[in-house]
Amino acid sequence: MEKAYLGVDCGSVSLKLALIDENKNLIDSVYLRNKGIIETSKKGLEKIANDEYEISGVGTTGSGRKFLGILLNSDIVRAETIAHTIGTLNYYPDARTVMDIGGEDSKLMIIREGIMEDFVLNNICGAGTGSVIDAIAYRLGIKIEDVGDMALKYRQSLDFPSKCGIFNQSRVVDKQNKGARKEDILMGSIRALVSCYLTMAKNIGLEPPYIYQGATAKNKAIVRAFEEQLEHKVIVPEYCDVMGAIGIALLVMEEDIKKTKFKGFGITDYDFETKIRYCEDCENNCELNEIYENNKLIGVLGSRCGKYP
Repeated sequence: MEKAYLGVDCGSVSLKLALIDENKNLIDSVYLRNKGIIETSKKGLEKIANDEYEISGVGTTGSGRKFLGILLNSDIVRAETIAHTIGTLNYYPDARTVMDIGGEDSKLMIIREGIMEDFVLNNICGAGTGSVIDAIAYRLGIKIEDVGDMALKYRQSLDFPSKCGIFNQSRVVDKQNKGARKEDILMGSIRALVSCYLTMAKNIGLEPPYIYQGATAKNKAIVRAFEEQLEHKVIVPEYCDVMGAIGIALLVMEEDIKKTKFKGFGITDYDFETKIRYCEDCENNCELNEIYENNKLIGVLGSRCGKYP
């Protein structure tokens, strides 16, 4: 039986899984909307389960990486900036700038000679994230998957605030009430989104090749806006939506693990639940998230004093 490595990237909006073989080829991938980390991870594992391969290592990344690490008993847990960088370099070894616009946060990685030299995260304000476009599409009655093609049919360039997602959406209402075309509104909002994203790099010199990944990279209008503002071609990987999952799968393969801790795909039949408890053992009064498997405590998250690693 051939060996394979599983990478799972859990973000605020989506969950991605990637299965790679020993030659770093992508065997299969799954992209799901995150409707709850337990429910969605079980569904993802069911979809990617493959009896033809022996799982030799599992890695988790993304904002839900620690929770998933406990749930799956993963071999490694790594930050998404590292996973995205490794995934990119596997396909584009000369990459210098890696851009990712997520549903509720954004990332920018700077690479020099195959090493991530710097990175910037935007996880406080949603102005430079995909949630802005989601909200505007909903307001305009447009399916999110149609936004890119529709925006590229714009005729007039409209100005929108680029520093605040709420102000951007307010301007959408204003333009809509003045009879502006939906196509023009969408492209104006997308340009503002990209402008906001690029402010993360105001003190960093960005250089090509520019790699834009994440599910939003499938939006051709966002790609166009990046190319306009960067004045350079932007590369969108074939597997743009699962690059983080591919990256963490590659990382776990490099660990050369002798025996994986992964519980197996039968985990989908397990009964998981969480409980919130406030610890009073010290002045931190941490809000602890206890994770149970078949009524047995298997992990605790939220400790700030180190009592629960």
